[in-house]
Amino acid sequence: MRQFPVILIPPEVQRIAQSKPAAPEFNIEVPSVPSYRQPKPIHTQEALTFTVALIAVVAIVTLFAKELGIILLIVGSVAIIFRVRYQFQTYQRRYKKHQDSFQRYLAKLETYSHQEIQYQKDLAIIHSPERIREFRHNQFRSFFEKMPLNTNGIPLEEIDNPFSKAGEGQEIEGVIYYFGVTLQQQLSGTLYQRMKIYIPSIDYNWAPALAYIDPELNSHIGIEISSPSDNAAIIMRNDLAERFLVDSGWIIIKFTQEQILQNSAECCKEFAKLLNRLSLDDSVLSKFADIPDLAVSKL
Repeated sequence: MRQFPVILIPPEVQRIAQSKPAAPEFNIEVPSVPSYRQPKPIHTQEALTFTVALIAVVAIVTLFAKELGIILLIVGSVAIIFRVRYQFQTYQRRYKKHQDSFQRYLAKLETYSHQEIQYQKDLAIIHSPERIREFRHNQFRSFFEKMPLNTNGIPLEEIDNPFSKAGEGQEIEGVIYYFGVTLQQQLSGTLYQRMKIYIPSIDYNWAPALAYIDPELNSHIGIEISSPSDNAAIIMRNDLAERFLVDSGWIIIKFTQEQILQNSAECCKEFAKLLNRLSLDDSVLSKFADIPDLAVSKL
């Protein structure tokens, strides 16, 4: 049992539909914050540490040589005093050096910020919806140009309304016709009926209910209708035909007869959602804003 609608999309079309123009490179690193702290006139903690260490060393040395301990105390005290005096005398120079370094950091940070803002602006322009659409459409043109132009179909507007003819099977044909007419009013491309594509691998002429061709991109979308009466052989044949068509660049969307008969407008919206999702035409979906989404059907 399958869920409908079924949508088959060539992998390359899916890739293009998600692609974006390459972003500009931004290899500038964030300036690093100066590692050393703001200087102080006197490093009190350092002086206390040296003093405690000196007292401990002098105490140990004095146990073995009192005179050496006294000398060590005098020399160590003088060294600590000179160290503190040197720190006090060089404070202004050290403070200015720190300030200069910090100002250089702020200048680099400001430059980096300007460069990052410019990069974000450039990125926003390159990845704007208009640029992305143009980028994808250029790729679509290159991909779809390999597909031959099918001329054996008849534009829907040239086909007579099936309801004007009596006969078995005219109801579904008429509903498909009106479904196509409703959809055609919103499309820039053309819907065709009675199109046949020969599938050599199974010696079969595939004939969709409707075929849509966009003249700008040359994109081809086949619209098929699945019937509850389709047996396993017909389903397998259709699967093989669809695999061949998708490999050839066709996009396939399949509805059930029940969906087309009872929810024709919702099927039109589903087709518009497909165009929008693949970035083939994003102007159609808004025209079906008041139409509810198509409910999933199983067959």
